[in-house]
Amino acid sequence: MDSSSAFDIDAHAALVTGAWTFAAAALIWAEILWLRHQQSRAERTAKEVNERWHPLLSLASFGMLPEKLPPLRQKEHRAFLTLWVYFQTSVRGDAREVLSQVARQLHCDALALRMLARGNRGDKLLATVVAGHLGLQAALAPLRAQAESKDSVLSLQALHSVLRIAPDSGAALISLCVQREDWPVAQMLPSLRPVSGQLTAPLLAALELPQPSAVLRALQLLAGLRAALELNAQQRLLHFDSPALLTEALTLIDHPSLLNDLRRLLRHPDERVRTATIDTLARIGNAGDLDTLGVLLCDLSWRVRNSAARAIVSLPGGGTSALRRIADACTDRYGRNMADHVLADMALTI
Repeated sequence: MDSSSAFDIDAHAALVTGAWTFAAAALIWAEILWLRHQQSRAERTAKEVNERWHPLLSLASFGMLPEKLPPLRQKEHRAFLTLWVYFQTSVRGDAREVLSQVARQLHCDALALRMLARGNRGDKLLATVVAGHLGLQAALAPLRAQAESKDSVLSLQALHSVLRIAPDSGAALISLCVQREDWPVAQMLPSLRPVSGQLTAPLLAALELPQPSAVLRALQLLAGLRAALELNAQQRLLHFDSPALLTEALTLIDHPSLLNDLRRLLRHPDERVRTATIDTLARIGNAGDLDTLGVLLCDLSWRVRNSAARAIVSLPGGGTSALRRIADACTDRYGRNMADHVLADMALTI
């Protein structure tokens, strides 16, 4: 092949590459322009919805049902539901029911069901919230299926809505709550607290699961729900081998008959367990624990020393004077320094 032929081939390849590059750039710009157009259109619609519906929803939020409602146009659906959810989450009591009446008159219940069935991810999320606030029984089946989906946000919101619609289903959902590590415990608690009475038994049953992560979440949920456990249940909690599980379980102990078991745990090799035990003794212990805590004021762990000093102050028969007396008798300078630190900290907060 001569040099002129090679040059022709290279020029052709460069021309083709340039054409494809130009076409790709044109497509990208077209996509950007389309997205900007869609965003601008959505902003205009949101503004129109706010001007048209905000006064009526404001009236409903004060518990007054508007005499006549204009029709809800199709292009307003998403923006209206978003505004409606804002009002629904901002009020309490009878006003919520009046807002729900407005939504039903505008057929938002049927709209939410359609969005759950055929909408995109954003539509489904919005419809999930709306269905929960409206108490749509017809939405329970798709919401339960959505609660088992891999989407963390959609599934967690489905949990909230199912509990709004059918509070008695809380016990059946506990297996999901303890298994799904992508659901933050703190975000589940607001919906679980109203039905906490029915959750203690299934959460205690979950403590027998083989997965330590599920057991830990069950303990965290019990603590977050402030479950009142009977003595036999609390005794079970003190027999975890895992320091992480035992540390979490100690937050649930409040029965005085377990004080001797707790005192034995003060010698546990894990500082997390010793610290949690001291914190539990600070809640349910007595003056007889002061000397034992005085010994722990010399513990190798800073956390243990700090908890011991604060527990001495809070226990019956203790107080700042008791901490000062115990610290003065302490031969360990780290123990004395911790007592000084806690006393100075408490003096600043008075």
